[in-house]
Amino acid sequence: MPFISVHTTKELNRQQQDTIKKALGENLPMLPNKTEAVLMVEFLHNDGMYFAGEKKENCAFVEVRMYKEAPFENKKAYTEMIFRLLEENTELEEGEIYVSYVELSTWGTKGSLK
Repeated sequence: MPFISVHTTKELNRQQQDTIKKALGENLPMLPNKTEAVLMVEFLHNDGMYFAGEKKENCAFVEVRMYKEAPFENKKAYTEMIFRLLEENTELEEGEIYVSYVELSTWGTKGSLK
């Protein structure tokens, strides 16, 4: 189950959230063995964010957590999709968006740990 958290200083309306969530899910197969059927997405928007000691008016941080590691090239392609998606739907620019991956060797689901 991938978990994607989208933190941004921008206020996102329901349509923006739905558009971003849909694209994150539809493109998830770019990452091997990942499907939208088990994707969880969180939006933390209109957030106060600081970078280099300064409050930022335009900033986003996207964290992709997933069970097991994915190849670099697949993550690179998915990351570039995230940049385009946020640029098109939030008016943020490339230099205002940050993406990270947390790849876990264990994951709790359905009452147990795998």
